Amino acid sequence: MSSMSPQRLLHLAQKSLLGHEALAILSLEQLPREMFPALFLEAFNRRLLNILKAMVRVWPFHFLPLGALMKSPQVDILNAVLDGLDMKYTQKSDSRRGKLHVLDLRDVGLNFWKVWAECTDDACSPEPKMRRQPVEHKGPKSALKVIANIYLLEVIHDAFLTHLLLWVMERASLVHLCCHQLKISVKNIHSMSKFLNILELGCIQEVQVNSDWRLPTLAKFAPYLGRMGSLHTLYLSHINVPSRITPENKVQFISQFTSQLTKLPHLRSLHMNSINFLADHLDQVLRCLKSPLETLSVTACLLSEADICYLSQCPKLSELKHLHLSGVPLTHISPKPLRVLLDRVAATLMTLNLMGCEITDSHLNAILPALSQCYQLTTLRFLGNRISMAMMEELLEHTGNLSALRLDLYPAPLESYNT
Repeated sequence: MSSMSPQRLLHLAQKSLLGHEALAILSLEQLPREMFPALFLEAFNRRLLNILKAMVRVWPFHFLPLGALMKSPQVDILNAVLDGLDMKYTQKSDSRRGKLHVLDLRDVGLNFWKVWAECTDDACSPEPKMRRQPVEHKGPKSALKVIANIYLLEVIHDAFLTHLLLWVMERASLVHLCCHQLKISVKNIHSMSKFLNILELGCIQEVQVNSDWRLPTLAKFAPYLGRMGSLHTLYLSHINVPSRITPENKVQFISQFTSQLTKLPHLRSLHMNSINFLADHLDQVLRCLKSPLETLSVTACLLSEADICYLSQCPKLSELKHLHLSGVPLTHISPKPLRVLLDRVAATLMTLNLMGCEITDSHLNAILPALSQCYQLTTLRFLGNRISMAMMEELLEHTGNLSALRLDLYPAPLESYNT
């Protein structure tokens, strides 16, 4: 026994304690805080739900990164943790030890558990490490912040998410639900408004909408979008304009959407896929941006020559790192604006996606001088364009000096097609 390390002895003591549920629960108030993470891990792995519930009530740290322990959602574990929180917050627990203010359900924070698992009694200095953890807490100190990534479906089959949302809704005055990544696949704005109303919208950093919305639905969602002041990434996909909409209403709905973009000072990444109201309105969208974009993705959309011309002049694209225009037909649009844009962003551009743009030899020849100056370029995608063998050789020659280029996808030249 004397040859065992302190860590090994501590682990045996923890296993022995967890073998006696009632004793373990009674001992929590007297245990050193250094023992809590390892003891919680052991109880989690053994699914000792009553002990987990009791530990949450007296958890001695400001945050609990529960999501890092769950490879997949586990409703029974969530129930135990939420029951422990109820004991602490809603039942006015008399424990003076509990400090928990942030429950993180995302798959992050694994380092917290690793640090404590590797600590020994005489070598661990936990307090400085804890203070370096990225914890957000904007609400009253008496309130609990729950951080989770949320996926809203038309019908929510996820028992984990359903239970969490119901629990938060019933405790709205005590709990702030902070969602960093929100995905939406709900067509009816009214059916998801009750969920949006319980979210702390100012915490949201990324939104993905993929619901085959119509333009009026996007306009109704826009006020929620305008309250997401921390948003840095916005994905919009498959937004359609109703066939019977009047031109006046179309302009009004677009304005309702773009006016909310002015309230997003941190937006750096804008992705728009299959958005059929963009033609002749892309400038209206980009003019409303408050800060320069790092990523602009406009894919599977029809754009006018005026739209492409505005891209070449847009001041919010001066620091662009990633440009995606795949599926945007450029055959009947002058190549000059694209060449001007590439000239402007040559010092920063890292990704260029021109797949399926119907680019011809003359278009490619016009942009090659600018393309050859993009020395930061790491990825070039050019599949789906019909160019000749001679122009392919020109393309290879102009990109051969781009030392950072790691991925280049080129189409087969026209001569290789069977005629």
